[in-house]
Amino acid sequence: ELPTKSVSESLSLQKRTWAIKRRDGILFLRGGMNAAAPRRDAVKQSMDENSARRQREDYAIELRKNKRESQLNKRRVIVMNQTQANGGDKDAYEPVPTLKDLPAAALGLKSDRIFERYKAAKTLRKLLSVHNPPASEAIEAGVLPPLVTALQQSESTELQFEAAWALTNIASTDHTMQVVQAGAVPHLVPLLNSPSADVREQAGWCLGNIAGDCPELRNLVLEANALDPILANIRQPASLSLLRNLVWALSNLCRGKPMVSMEVTRKAVPLLSSILLQCSDEDTLIDACWSLSYISDHSNENIELLLENRELLKALVKQLQSRSYTLIAPALRALGNIVTGTDEQTQAVIDAGILPHLLNLLQHPKKSLRKETCWLISNIAAGNSRQITALMGEPRLIAEVLQQLSWGQWDVRQEAAWAIANLCMSKDHTQQVVEMGAIRPLCELLTASDVSLVLVVLNAIESILQVSEENGYDYDERLEDVEALDKLEDLQRHKHEEVYIKAYAILERYFGGDEDAGED
Repeated sequence: ELPTKSVSESLSLQKRTWAIKRRDGILFLRGGMNAAAPRRDAVKQSMDENSARRQREDYAIELRKNKRESQLNKRRVIVMNQTQANGGDKDAYEPVPTLKDLPAAALGLKSDRIFERYKAAKTLRKLLSVHNPPASEAIEAGVLPPLVTALQQSESTELQFEAAWALTNIASTDHTMQVVQAGAVPHLVPLLNSPSADVREQAGWCLGNIAGDCPELRNLVLEANALDPILANIRQPASLSLLRNLVWALSNLCRGKPMVSMEVTRKAVPLLSSILLQCSDEDTLIDACWSLSYISDHSNENIELLLENRELLKALVKQLQSRSYTLIAPALRALGNIVTGTDEQTQAVIDAGILPHLLNLLQHPKKSLRKETCWLISNIAAGNSRQITALMGEPRLIAEVLQQLSWGQWDVRQEAAWAIANLCMSKDHTQQVVEMGAIRPLCELLTASDVSLVLVVLNAIESILQVSEENGYDYDERLEDVEALDKLEDLQRHKHEEVYIKAYAILERYFGGDEDAGED
């Protein structure tokens, strides 16, 4: 009944290879491999933000769309149940209002008699409680000012409830800004402390819709001091419905870029951790996980807040076993964000026991989960030697990543390519990855149109050839067997400078001698 409101890299020509960690919007370069230096330096550098954003943006939108569509249906069911419970049989016998009733309702909102205003607000609420609410018509009829005035009628919590509900429905459309401009926010926030649980819930719901519209309105709600009373209602919820809706509202207060202040996240994370550890309601867990995913999607400092309670990571990992895609998705996203952080933060996720759960996720029927899992694995593969060893200690997992690289849907293959390429850049593990069959599916991506993907595959091939040369392996012959040389030669005519320079360097360094011998 109530629609919810939303929410390459420069690669040098030298032999040194790189492993890449990627957060939404940022690539993190992990320093290189040669005989004189450790495989990775301790420093991460952010590079080519636009490139990374293009790679990740579509998936982020897809997840948010799926989540919101799911929550949309659930909330309508919840509201209908509440309506029946609150209205009883009396509501069942009242006629369903139509647009013809709008002028009378708009006039009734301005009545001197509070009961007439209550009846008018109720009629308006029902009129707006449809799939496509006539918000424009209601606004044109002049209902916003009297509805905001009704929020202030403390002598009638019933009137406040109906007014808040009507405003919630309007705020769920494209007319959120008009609700704000009518002055609703400063009068909704005090209702979070109302003696009526129904009023508190509806006020929180309306504020959640406003905060979910854009970062500017999110900040406006926060500046109106809505956070503390929302948290207080979550700590001591009067009902399961109130808990669900205010945790959802909190998720909208945590979402969006630029990120909310550390003061907000420091207040929210402990409560969200408690929900993950103590609550069993799926709807509440879903929105708590989304909140944590938003918070962890910005900086290592934010990630560190989540790690202050290590039991939280175990609780997130536990959600990966759920049968519900809508619960797995935000939990996986939060964990994936954490492994984009420091080696210590990545290790904390591994220690929480995530690796044994990833194989099932790679085989999940939902493509988006398979893609997200490959992304998470790619960032672990860009970690330190201990973390890569832990990954390689799950041979069935790596074999499944290779299956996704070979036969998966295109966007899943792209993420799998990053994972396998990062593994190939680990000198201690290159042989194992190659022997598992990495060369052919990697080389097939040399014809991809995505420049950053071609570059990462070229770096993986360069790393494979370096290991082959140092150890006397036959990987150069294996590359020839899969027609990689033809593809490399074609790449010398690539329009992107980095691609053709890298392809030329590989041919010259590792295959130039054979070509000269053939000419002689």
